[in-house]
Amino acid sequence: MTATILEARRRALVRRNTILLVLAQGLVQVAFPVLLVVGSVEIARLAGRDAATGFLNAVYFLAAAGGAAVVGRLMDRVGRRPGLLASYALLALAGALGAASVLAGVWWGLLVCAVPFGIGLGGANLARGAVADMYPPERRGRAVGLVMAAGTAGAVGSPFLVAALRAVDLGVGPDVLPWSLVLLGSLGAFACVLAVRPDPRDLAVRSENEDDPARPRLAVLGLPPVRAAIVVAAVGQMAMIGVMGVTPVALHHREVGPTAVSTVIGVHIAGMFALSPLVGLLLDRTSHRAGLFAGGLLTLAGSLLAATEAGALVVGAGLFAIGLGWCATFLGATAVISDATGPSERAGALGLNDLVVSLSSAAAGLGGALVFEGAGYRALGLATAALVAVGLVSAARVRPAPAIRGG
Repeated sequence: MTATILEARRRALVRRNTILLVLAQGLVQVAFPVLLVVGSVEIARLAGRDAATGFLNAVYFLAAAGGAAVVGRLMDRVGRRPGLLASYALLALAGALGAASVLAGVWWGLLVCAVPFGIGLGGANLARGAVADMYPPERRGRAVGLVMAAGTAGAVGSPFLVAALRAVDLGVGPDVLPWSLVLLGSLGAFACVLAVRPDPRDLAVRSENEDDPARPRLAVLGLPPVRAAIVVAAVGQMAMIGVMGVTPVALHHREVGPTAVSTVIGVHIAGMFALSPLVGLLLDRTSHRAGLFAGGLLTLAGSLLAATEAGALVVGAGLFAIGLGWCATFLGATAVISDATGPSERAGALGLNDLVVSLSSAAAGLGGALVFEGAGYRALGLATAALVAVGLVSAARVRPAPAIRGG
């Protein structure tokens, strides 16, 4: 009877913590589009060079890569709450710096702003690891899918909020007030995670060997399932960034109207996030590793479909497939890595995955633009499909291994 009462109490705590973490993720994801919608345009205007946007994106992705790795290590050592709270505090600082830079008309201030912005958001994305801690493997995909779905609401709704705030005339210019979304969203997420009790790591599902000490980072990276997950997640990310990043320009060159272009990108975002709970459910019902590879195959098919250049409808279908494939690879990688690691090393392993993924994003953004400029959209789609195929073959050759740590 006592064990039953304790388990019921644990389930209640897990449910409460999950709601708070999902809400925090929704609030914090409001921040990300501000850097893209406002920051990228403002830095180009202030610097007088379109290339300044590329520098801003590069600084952001590099900072996000470092932030994921550093915050992941911190969360393994002191708990999930301190790492997330520190990330939200950095994002709030970035919001203040962004507003001050635009108000002062200082382009390099936006580059400085991108550092805490990237570190903070890179750490904030590890909230999915905090949720994964609290669920057994057979429910982990669905739980992480809820976190992604919450991020959808914030990321999709943010551009509309930015547009509304830009229309408010306070005499400081239209691109200052939108940065308040970063500050307010971060503070709201901070308040949610302050209410999380106990630390998700303390509610982690454990196995009989969970008292073993945490393994070194290289030893975790040497685990076959972890290596496979990181490879597939990285190529999925590169495909998504490389193709999606130039699609609006490619469609514009084909004289596709702005409404159709916006619809294509909206369909792509829907593929990335809207079905994440269903994707998580399917991962749990089948196999996390199999789902990971299914996502890679979807990405490959979407790249080939986009390469046909058969019009906005077909390109949109390709972008939807790439987005859905990214969703499956992201969720699958999170689940596979969580299955293979214990609570004392899980956040660090996910941070390492995010480090590789963020570096891949920076490379894909630059490489995709160069291939598009030099050889065209069709060549970019074919090159992306080839890259995904090579990644899938490479990861498939990694011998599968059972999860050996607590989870």
